[in-house]
Amino acid sequence: MMLHFVRHGEADYNLLDRVNAHPHITNNLTVTGREQAACCVKALAEKPVGMIYCSEFPRAYQTAEIINRHFSVPLVVEPLINETGAFAFEGKPTRLWHQAQVPDRLSAVVPGCESFAQMKQRLAAFLASLREVDAQHIVVVSHEEPIQVMVGLLQNVRDAVALSRPISHCLPISIDIQPRQPCISG
Repeated sequence: MMLHFVRHGEADYNLLDRVNAHPHITNNLTVTGREQAACCVKALAEKPVGMIYCSEFPRAYQTAEIINRHFSVPLVVEPLINETGAFAFEGKPTRLWHQAQVPDRLSAVVPGCESFAQMKQRLAAFLASLREVDAQHIVVVSHEEPIQVMVGLLQNVRDAVALSRPISHCLPISIDIQPRQPCISG
């Protein structure tokens, strides 16, 4: 099975450098974000995609919809691949969220927010659920940190290494996984 991880296109809050941790907040793709999603279609066009998953966030769903115009396959909205749960920082500058996690994102406990361990556990559960999916190529539209974590789990790298890898908007990261690949347990 081939997984194609796609970070959503550029969204309004990316330009404002604000945290968006709640999927019910309107944070749409910018014109550039829509163009990025269209370019992503070109990168994936020759793949026999059979399923697309996206988070509940409008920016991820809008990206997935643009991609799916080419494939016309089932599009599943999956809360397990939602953005990092920085709930207490909704709408605030991203630097405040990052400062609250000092000195270590991996062990930080920030009141009103999802811990790294909680996020990693839900993402591992999503990856494990893919064992039941009957599709050879799956597109997963999510967010930077969740994609960093999922790719890290699949490549069996340390969390700190996984989080150090930047994820560009709408540039697919493709990983061929085995049906019973052991490293996707939390």
